[in-house]
Amino acid sequence: MSGLADHSPQPKVQLARPVYSRRYRVWARVLLWTPIAITVAGVILGLGLFAAADADPTHGSSALGYLGIVVWGGLVVLSPVLLGSFVAGLVMLIRARH
Repeated sequence: MSGLADHSPQPKVQLARPVYSRRYRVWARVLLWTPIAITVAGVILGLGLFAAADADPTHGSSALGYLGIVVWGGLVVLSPVLLGSFVAGLVMLIRARH
């Protein structure tokens, strides 16, 4: 026990902050904003197709409603990829800011 008694505490050394390149920060923003833009565009496109299908009483416009459903189905299928890209971009952006 006498070997442990007279140790002075280690000085606290502040570690250097990692420096992230401009390219890293650009990719962080691309990964963050691309899924947002795709989702907003898909929702607006789907709503526009539904509105166009509802506004025209002819039978030929029903295809637009089905196309709107296909667009929204594509968003549902791509949602894991879009969410993964968003989270990765958010983590990268937080790392680059701190």
